[in-house]
Amino acid sequence: MRVETFGDCTLYLGDGREVIALAEADVVVTDPPYGIGFEYASYDDTECNLDALLSELIRPAIEKCGRAIITPGNTNLHKYPMPAWTGAWTWDTTTARGFYGWSQWQPILIYGADPASGFGHHNGFLRSDRIHFSGGQADIVKADGGCHTCPKPVTFMKRLVGRFSNEGETVFDPLMGSGTTGVACVNLGRKFIGAEIEEAYFDIACRRIEQACSQPRLFDEPRVKPSHAGDFFKGEAA
Repeated sequence: MRVETFGDCTLYLGDGREVIALAEADVVVTDPPYGIGFEYASYDDTECNLDALLSELIRPAIEKCGRAIITPGNTNLHKYPMPAWTGAWTWDTTTARGFYGWSQWQPILIYGADPASGFGHHNGFLRSDRIHFSGGQADIVKADGGCHTCPKPVTFMKRLVGRFSNEGETVFDPLMGSGTTGVACVNLGRKFIGAEIEEAYFDIACRRIEQACSQPRLFDEPRVKPSHAGDFFKGEAA
């Protein structure tokens, strides 16, 4: 198994199911395949394969860490273990299609205790169960060179990691893809453990995370106004 280290980030080229035993983390943050036929380099995105990931990877990762934040997509949401709470990320545009017209939201499955308490703000973010984007600042930018099928916007992952973890904690993504969660962790002062089975995606993640580690952080936490105004997500991503 190939292992690369950049700052506080440890990346494994290998099956996330094997890395779980090695990963000592505070929280799982991951965006699994949706089981809807997206084209990946070395993964067949079927419902059957999603079922295998859920039983062999997602459930064990949740059980080990106790706290997990998962963006499962809408179509196969019913397959996941019952969460402690279901949040949402929403957007204003009409670029993602669903079964009943334009899809303008996706669920956020929340497992374990909230790292925040009370009301108000947490790490510069409104303590809310919704992450909303309006405007044009969170478009998917192909920072991976367009190699990965559907990367999440870094802007979204920063808000997700910032809301549901604390600085200095370790975040584990067993389905790392092109490394967006790792980039968000570096930007926010989190330690990161990632696993990716596809070498092409792994190499991109290494490059992106190494580059993020080489850049200075401007603030301890992002200065985000606690309002419904924010950024904008365009399309489904993983």
